[in-house]
Amino acid sequence: MKFFPDANTIFTIGNFGLTWYTLTFVIACIFCFMFGSKEFTKHGYKQKVADEIFTLALIGAVIGGRIGWVLENFHEYYLYAWYIFRLTDGGLEVITALLGAGVALYMYCRKNHMSFFRTMDTVSPVLMAGAIIVRIGRCFSQPMVCINVAVSSVIFILIWYVYRPYKNGHKRGDITAIVLLWLGVSRLSAHVFKIDDLAANCLITSIMAEVGGLILYVRNRKYIAQKPTILFDLDGTLMDSEGMVIHCFMYLFEKYGDPNDFTHEKQLEVFGPPLREEMEKLFPDRDPDVMVQEYRQYQNSLPEQHIVELLPNTELVLRELKKRGYKLGIVSSRLTESCEMWMKEFRIYDLFDIVLGRDQFLKPKPAPDGILKACELLHEGHDSCIYVGDNASDVEAAKNAGVYAVAYISNKEKLAKIKAAGPNYVIMGLGELIPELDSTHAWTYEKI
Repeated sequence: MKFFPDANTIFTIGNFGLTWYTLTFVIACIFCFMFGSKEFTKHGYKQKVADEIFTLALIGAVIGGRIGWVLENFHEYYLYAWYIFRLTDGGLEVITALLGAGVALYMYCRKNHMSFFRTMDTVSPVLMAGAIIVRIGRCFSQPMVCINVAVSSVIFILIWYVYRPYKNGHKRGDITAIVLLWLGVSRLSAHVFKIDDLAANCLITSIMAEVGGLILYVRNRKYIAQKPTILFDLDGTLMDSEGMVIHCFMYLFEKYGDPNDFTHEKQLEVFGPPLREEMEKLFPDRDPDVMVQEYRQYQNSLPEQHIVELLPNTELVLRELKKRGYKLGIVSSRLTESCEMWMKEFRIYDLFDIVLGRDQFLKPKPAPDGILKACELLHEGHDSCIYVGDNASDVEAAKNAGVYAVAYISNKEKLAKIKAAGPNYVIMGLGELIPELDSTHAWTYEKI
């Protein structure tokens, strides 16, 4: 075994050798997959989807990058075609690597109803960071490459930690456009100032990156975002069921406990959490499943008593939204059968494209399961979705799903708690939602 036999090689064992380029390439792939996949789950996607995204991105980047490299240096490969498949011979062209990742992800996003540009705005800077790591391996044989690595690292930090979190005025695709523009500048400067020998033939791809970045950025300024899917909670958001809920709990307290124990503070707390959880808390000495069943049986006898009404302007606003072409849905902690019963009672059932009650998704709010399943069943990505609810758990569910969170304050006593959950927008009446729909940002929690 020989260590550092030359500036490119770490060690050799017989005919086998490990180069700095190979090592940094492997490290870059691991970094892109782990860091990128973790970041992508913050958009509300499951880990499985995040892993698939970055697996495809890496495969597409390697294939696209290799094709670009071979085409740039075709005069060296056409006589020895099999060398095309030797990644240790030559390298990858970073600009066509990004293009290759984009082609792979475009097909995946189309199939899975995801926003392509929102996806690329996460993938592009991560792949850029991967390219920086790969270039570190070439600094040992070409010290001038350190300049490119240092400057590119600063640009990555500015994009990821300064530009990306600052949401105002952003459009989907802007980060991808900026990455393309920088890659073009970076490769051109490496070619002009002889910083990197491997950039000798990159003129065409660099110009392509500059033109592509400019076109994408201009296109984003004129692009109008698609209409979002609008999902609603039911109780306290569309119908004023607060009195009914308190009435049903009071019935149980009168039968199994002391009505004086059901204080005003406890009455506010029963809205939002799953019903079974509340039964465990309020009636710890009784079987919660039995109590839930009795609660529902009693509540089902109430529609004829007319103690529940739609909140002001609800039907009017819903019909206007439907007229404007929005897809509407219900995601509620109430059972689906109960949701449908009340919606038919108020004659608004026909306005909704989907109704999901607690029995149709795995985890209750604040988990995002119901919102994500509704989008999936509607064949709409949650990259463009609004969730409207009247509790902190509704806001948290929207945040966990990565969708635009609208807090409807139907009870002012909940205002402080709901605002503390961090909604995107607060309304005091359902009609206030319509003017907000004229906004030009994308309908996700981070507004991108």
